[in-house]
Amino acid sequence: MYPEYILDEVFDFFQYPENYDRAMISASLQKINCRDNKISFTGKNVEPVLECSKENALGFFLANIPAMIVNDDLFNGILPPKLEKLRKDTLELISLQKFNEVATLDLYLLLEMAMRCAYSKWLGNKITISRYGTDDIVLDNYDYRRLKLYIRLNRLGRTDINVNGEPFPGSENSLLRWATRYMDRPTGLMFRLSLNVRNLLAHGENEWKLYPISESVRTAVSSAGKLLSKIKPGMPPDQLKGSRNYATPPQRRYRSYSSRRPPR
Repeated sequence: MYPEYILDEVFDFFQYPENYDRAMISASLQKINCRDNKISFTGKNVEPVLECSKENALGFFLANIPAMIVNDDLFNGILPPKLEKLRKDTLELISLQKFNEVATLDLYLLLEMAMRCAYSKWLGNKITISRYGTDDIVLDNYDYRRLKLYIRLNRLGRTDINVNGEPFPGSENSLLRWATRYMDRPTGLMFRLSLNVRNLLAHGENEWKLYPISESVRTAVSSAGKLLSKIKPGMPPDQLKGSRNYATPPQRRYRSYSSRRPPR
């Protein structure tokens, strides 16, 4: 369903692309189709009913990246309270069918919070901040948010310090790199693209009509739960089979903007 149009639009703003992303997104678009001039998803008509158009198909894809890209079995564990609240709030917003941009923003905020919760879990109860040429700093019971604030207020620098022996992921991009090494390729793509859309929405950069559905919430919650279930305090990245090497940034492939509008 309008695959080239959707792919061009996605890679016009995608900040964190990696090799094979285009192929995976292209394969996921087979889940969207037309039935009696109405958009269907995995063979079922979308509710509320959407007429077949490239704009509606793009808006449906961007609001449902989790359900479009990830096919895993659902995770049924218990979420941290802050993620459970986001889950309920997002489902309620979707049910109202009035605040689709806010619902989509909440959906992808859940994924960002999942990464923060995962890093907080990895920190454990005792944190050691080290930097070459200075004494170590030991802290107790800090989560990601409080640790990031501590580093900034004490002017320790985010790029030249280690936390518990690893570089501190003080930016969204570095936190993504930290988290996605514990994910398979489709889940990693889902997180990277969802958070890119979340950033655009948070800054009022939205050119689309979005149509989130509850299945995307269930898939996002499942992916968040699986990430949290894999993380153990202080675990090294190579402890998990198939994990990525944090020290080696992924190769990136960028589109040329010479024939289209300038990048956002």
